[in-house]
Amino acid sequence: WLDSGVLRYEAALKLGIVFLGIGLSFFAVLQIGAKAVAVVVFCLCIALLLFFFIGKKAGLSEKMNLLIGVGTAICGSTAIAITAPVIEAERDDIAYAIGTISLFGIAAMFLFPMVAKGLGLNEPIFGLWAGTAIHATPQVIAAGYMYGEVAGQVSTVAKLTRNIFMAPAVFIIGFWYMKKRFKKVVGLSKRTRYSKAIPLFLFGFLALAIIRTIGDETNLIPTLKWQWVVQNINELGKFLVLIAMGGIGLNTRLNSMRQIGARPFLVGLLASVLLAAISLLLIHLLGIS
Repeated sequence: WLDSGVLRYEAALKLGIVFLGIGLSFFAVLQIGAKAVAVVVFCLCIALLLFFFIGKKAGLSEKMNLLIGVGTAICGSTAIAITAPVIEAERDDIAYAIGTISLFGIAAMFLFPMVAKGLGLNEPIFGLWAGTAIHATPQVIAAGYMYGEVAGQVSTVAKLTRNIFMAPAVFIIGFWYMKKRFKKVVGLSKRTRYSKAIPLFLFGFLALAIIRTIGDETNLIPTLKWQWVVQNINELGKFLVLIAMGGIGLNTRLNSMRQIGARPFLVGLLASVLLAAISLLLIHLLGIS
């Protein structure tokens, strides 16, 4: 009975992802300006294409490559967890990708402020850089506020803007995987194929993000009560995702991870360094100050 419970971690994961939607407000995009949004979008698109190319050249499997790519470019372990069920990723690959990306994100949280001090970056520039190049939201916020109050505020908004693109990216990945997975299946209609490719839990994620956006911009619910609702639903989502991460860990065999080898780790390291460089270069080229 223990094994059967541990193997059901995916249900907690999908429900947790739905609840995490309450943490996103689409109006956050308007707070950082068009050029900053352009940096976020360019970094996301360029990074995913570049990482997929590097991983392919390095001989990574397509699934591992995608997990490392979305974890680096979008939202760390959360993006990996959302993408994994869509592409039917193996548990060992998921655990390896999450461990790798989490390690790099923690390292970046401490290294970015030191590098920025050496480069003489002001707080708004550092906040945008951290928000577009560090992996997970808590790591971004921590790095931002270590650098300064303004840097923390800018990094938080930039990261939330980046997170908004998580759902569209996963939809695109889902359709890509569907075409590869079902193109050789005889007798399966196109409608059935598309229905299998659509990660339905993302609709719940988007629905709560829309509710959050509307709730923030209206006075239908008193502010304090609305903040309490948002905070508790968001925390519940994080708790369920944490439970799912535990399930992934309990289903992971260390021997299998050793067999995967160091290559995905090295690709993830290169991807993280390139993303940081691309982000800083775009900020400079667009003249953001």
